[in-house]
Amino acid sequence: MAESSNTNAMVSGLKVSDILLPHPSLPNSMCLGPRSSESPAHLISCEANRIPFANQNLDLTSWADCLRAWPNPPEGWVAWYNRVSKTHYATWETIGIADALSLSLSPLEKNENILKTIGYFWSDALNCFMFGHGPMTPTLLDVTMITGLDIASPSPSAFKLPKVPFTLSSKTECTSWGAYLKRYMKTKGPVTEREHTAFLNFWLEHFIFCGPSLAPTKNYLSLAYELAKGTRLGLGKLFLGENQIPDFPPLATCTFPDTDGREIRCTSYGQALYGLPGSRLIPKEAAGWFQIFFQGLSNPLFFPYTESENFENPVSFRLDSFADDASTRHLFSIMIRPCFLPVGMSTSNRITKPGYESYQPVVAARQLGLGQVPPHFFLHHLTASRAELPDILTGQRCYTFFDALAIPIPNNLCFTTTTDGFETWWTMWKTHAFRRALGPSLKQLDAEHDTTHQEQDGPEPKQADGSPFTFLPPAPVVLFCRNSPSLKQVIMQGQPISPKSASKNKASSGPVAPRASTQARKAVRKVAARKTLKRKAPVQDNLQTSTEENSSEDEHSRQRDMNPGDSERSTTQSQTDSPSSTRQRSAPEPAATPAPIKTGSRVKRRCVKRVRKGSQVSSPSQEVSNGCDPSSLLTFDPESIEPAAPKASEEPNLEMVRGPLQRLKALLSSSVEILVENPEAIKGILDEIQPHLPVTLRVKLWPAATLSAFKSGVQSARQRITLRRAQLPLRADIAEKCQRLNEKKTALDAKTDTSANNAELETLRKELESLEEKVKMTKQLIQEKETFIARSREEAQGLTADLKTDLAEIRALSGQLVTGKDEDDETEIAEVDRIRTDALRALDEFLQKNLSV
Repeated sequence: MAESSNTNAMVSGLKVSDILLPHPSLPNSMCLGPRSSESPAHLISCEANRIPFANQNLDLTSWADCLRAWPNPPEGWVAWYNRVSKTHYATWETIGIADALSLSLSPLEKNENILKTIGYFWSDALNCFMFGHGPMTPTLLDVTMITGLDIASPSPSAFKLPKVPFTLSSKTECTSWGAYLKRYMKTKGPVTEREHTAFLNFWLEHFIFCGPSLAPTKNYLSLAYELAKGTRLGLGKLFLGENQIPDFPPLATCTFPDTDGREIRCTSYGQALYGLPGSRLIPKEAAGWFQIFFQGLSNPLFFPYTESENFENPVSFRLDSFADDASTRHLFSIMIRPCFLPVGMSTSNRITKPGYESYQPVVAARQLGLGQVPPHFFLHHLTASRAELPDILTGQRCYTFFDALAIPIPNNLCFTTTTDGFETWWTMWKTHAFRRALGPSLKQLDAEHDTTHQEQDGPEPKQADGSPFTFLPPAPVVLFCRNSPSLKQVIMQGQPISPKSASKNKASSGPVAPRASTQARKAVRKVAARKTLKRKAPVQDNLQTSTEENSSEDEHSRQRDMNPGDSERSTTQSQTDSPSSTRQRSAPEPAATPAPIKTGSRVKRRCVKRVRKGSQVSSPSQEVSNGCDPSSLLTFDPESIEPAAPKASEEPNLEMVRGPLQRLKALLSSSVEILVENPEAIKGILDEIQPHLPVTLRVKLWPAATLSAFKSGVQSARQRITLRRAQLPLRADIAEKCQRLNEKKTALDAKTDTSANNAELETLRKELESLEEKVKMTKQLIQEKETFIARSREEAQGLTADLKTDLAEIRALSGQLVTGKDEDDETEIAEVDRIRTDALRALDEFLQKNLSV
């Protein structure tokens, strides 16, 4: 296991130093990598327009059936929990499922306004929510803090789960959870292994994975049986939680029911989240949540577990004692390490097969208390995202791919939510992803929403220099890095290098020649066996020939295993190629180590056995290391029996072989049909110049002397090609008939499958109920309005009479008022006063004049 993990780590090219990066400004804080130094343009072009809110019309009714499998405890579940926990609670604590099991005692309120809007912000390629304030995603930290499930033990694999020694009732016999509970819950006697397994199967299916069938299945029965035996498994990687939601009550004040139904203080984040209020779907509130997710929070809480000291659980992970708890730091290293999460726990389920999902916490570093850098999604480059696993070996290496990356966490680590170079990356993302106006989207969620000016289309974004912003063109409808190699191919490249496979890896680094037909390969093996028995070449030559032959055969098998469609495409292509291209592809490769032959003569089997035995000759270096010299063990001189073959010179004598090589080239330029009829000329030239050729060239040219073995195969292949070309009209006729048959089958399925119609009918019924309720409320409002209008008319008549009386009184009082304006009277008084003033002035002047006389 350790060797496989180390090899996988080397294949990925990821190092510990790529994950934990020094923080540029905070000495005791770290950033989470791997860091991208490339422009996100390609990723944005592929995925920015794929986020649902950016490319879909918003319709809350489309979520009608998506929340049916809500994990609320059915009647009788708490009693069954109390019964089984008396015997097995200690086991649950040991394997790390006790906290998660206790959460099933309480109903979980469903907030439909959040659940039916947040999904529009999920990026299926990057596995994260793209909110206005940045990406966020469920992490293994959330799993641990909310559920307490184990994330450190080996991930469960459907291929490694044991066979259950007993059977449970089928879905047809237990059509509901209530029927399942009544069948397997006992009221007396000890809790048997069968009852314990049935209990855990109920818990896994209904509460943990929320099975869409809404009824018991056997998808998780083997997993339940393994847990019932007390096996510790990393269930946390099968389950991912969510973060604290803003504007909700403080989690420390929430309550949780105990086994007797009494409300008690919460002891974990998981219990506190179960105490949060729910809400039925209200378009106005749903639009409000959408607006929050779209515009983003001004001060988002990326790292919400700052009050861990208020809760006793989980015991295994204590943030409040991070510096002193080595177990907590070890779990934290697992939380920040990328990995492949297990998917599917049943090999018999035809829909959900065993597979994997990418976990890349680099996109949400701030949720883990680390600095956010421009994320590098290297798993997308390493391998194709989310795929089925074909076998137990691939699954084992998949789930342990990065286990060798033991990340040391400093005990003085200070948590932070800062960024380093991330804002530039996110600004480019946000400009493309959030380019739609908010107002029309809110209008789709809430028809009565009054769109404000700020929610309308704003000005087009500008570059830093003020020039118009040029949006990247959307890429074709493919996921980012969809053409990455398959996981099995990556794992095959990462197999440990052993003495047997070392030469294969070395020889297979170059391009691979086309694979010859099975019949041709058998013929070559037969000739090779005879030559091996007759000719004694130097050990080094034999070893190199065998090595290259084995590597070629192994490489072809590996390519065929990794790309099963390639062999079919290659066969089809060879059948339609021109004669010249057929000549090039029909040249046999060096004889490979034969595979077991199921049919044929005893002589052929004997030759194959001898060839296999001969291919196991040790290399000269191995002989020296083993202290074994064959000449020292023989009592005679080998040269007396048969002189050793002359050793080929490393550098060919061009003058000596130039002419024969030119003749050989001219012969090989003939059609393959001519060569298989008479290969003796080629053989004569090779026999003449073979001692003067390097080993590598000899290995490549030697099979050309055995082309006669391919005569029947080439003739048969040419006949088949001719027949296929003559049958093109027949193929077209068959294809046309199959197309018509497919159309009929599609029509038949449409007639017989009523599930879609039933779902549509149920939706219409719900809409009708909603409309009827709305009509009822509207009628009541109309009646209230009519009563109000009649009362208003009576009150209006009384008010009119009062108004007339008051108006007459006002008119009478107005007749007593002095008319005119004070300004006019003041002017008149001023005019009279002016006369007085003039007279007084004239009198003063007269008196002064007479007195002066």
